[in-house]
Amino acid sequence: MIPAMMLALSHAPDPEFAKRGLAITERIQSQFYQPSSKLYTDRKGATQPAFNWGVGVWLSALNAAARVDKKFDAPLREYADATWVYWNDKGPVPGYDVLPGPKPVDRYYDDNAWMVLSLVETYEHLGDKKYLDWAKLSLKYVLSGEDDKLGGGIYWRESDRGDSKNTCSNAPSTAAALAVWTHTKDGALLAKTREIYGWTYRTLRDPEDGLMWDAIKHDGKIDKTKWSYNTALMIRTAAELYKATGREVYRRQALEFEAAAVKRWFDPTTGALKDGGRFGHLLTESFLYRQELAPSADTKAVDASKKAMEWLEANGKKDGWYSAEWYKPKFDENPELIDQASVARGYLKMALR
Repeated sequence: MIPAMMLALSHAPDPEFAKRGLAITERIQSQFYQPSSKLYTDRKGATQPAFNWGVGVWLSALNAAARVDKKFDAPLREYADATWVYWNDKGPVPGYDVLPGPKPVDRYYDDNAWMVLSLVETYEHLGDKKYLDWAKLSLKYVLSGEDDKLGGGIYWRESDRGDSKNTCSNAPSTAAALAVWTHTKDGALLAKTREIYGWTYRTLRDPEDGLMWDAIKHDGKIDKTKWSYNTALMIRTAAELYKATGREVYRRQALEFEAAAVKRWFDPTTGALKDGGRFGHLLTESFLYRQELAPSADTKAVDASKKAMEWLEANGKKDGWYSAEWYKPKFDENPELIDQASVARGYLKMALR
């Protein structure tokens, strides 16, 4: 059974953020839905179902919508069930593929980590254990991406094993493992989470500004590109590891990551979040996890997120759709699912805080 506290809000959702989030959610439903398959496309008018990264983000948005308004329970259940067609049971370890089968294997470890997170949320909200079981299966695939080359860590793409180990595959994987651990209390899983988090922190953190680099290549060279979601998932995992273990080092690291992220990604003049929404919505969400450690403490990061969303609403919206970038208007004539779903998730998570 799921504790009742995990299924209910302790307060009413923020009405303005909820209104905005539900509006874009309903717009996505009306424009991207395929009734025959019960799947969604990447763009309006397309026939091919969305790539799996967008699937994970949209499933997370539906989860948030269902927590705000129970009428989204049915669409959430329908889509969670429909996404099983992405499952590719070919070995060596089955996992979610980038597109529905039957097709040759093309699986990504990070795509599966996002699916784990969304499936655990689906289980927590709907109470159907099969979603937790699916999350466990997907997590098994995620963790199969680890080996001892470069000292540890998880690869990004199954077919490119040996090319690079990315923060975007390791940080979400630790968050995914902790999400499953919350329901299993498997000591070995918690130990593995700490191991991968520690490797990612030591290997891919920039000691100069405290933010996360993108990847380490097979030859040991670092790709020093920085995306907000890489640091975001380290904030989330550090905060959750502190809750799980009580070790002060994780609390300190969560606070350090948060301070560095606010300094880097929020425009001090406009308040805009200087990254694409598909990355930035995860940063705003990570601050909510950190805030849970001390609800009455410094709210600078959450306040910055709210200001950034106000900037987006005022400057990054056209004809009912939102800019892919959250710091400058960038409107696509045919908006992409992942960008709009990111806005929905961002608004709705802020509504639920």
